[in-house]
Amino acid sequence: MGGLPAPKPHHLKMFFSNKYIYGQIVRMADGHIVAAASTIEPALREGLTAAGTSASCSAAATRVGEVLAQRAQQAGLAGVHWQRPHGQRYHGKRKALIDALRAAGLPLI
Repeated sequence: MGGLPAPKPHHLKMFFSNKYIYGQIVRMADGHIVAAASTIEPALREGLTAAGTSASCSAAATRVGEVLAQRAQQAGLAGVHWQRPHGQRYHGKRKALIDALRAAGLPLI
């Protein structure tokens, strides 16, 4: 019938600096961060350096996506919303992080 689209309660936010990768899932009602992961965390960084990769490559983005999905599922989320910002391509680190989220069982809604 038409009308407004259903509101999306949880949004995925990503940031890629030259050195690190950050990912957060935010509850839009109040701005609360439900789950977060980044390559600045010592446990993630040690795993990446042991594998011989940097903290800002697409392999690191894949690992951040896996950890973020695991933490979101522990928080009880069934899915997350992500909207590609205008002008940003869906490839590279961004694609690796989102594909890892999906592969770990956290679908995009």
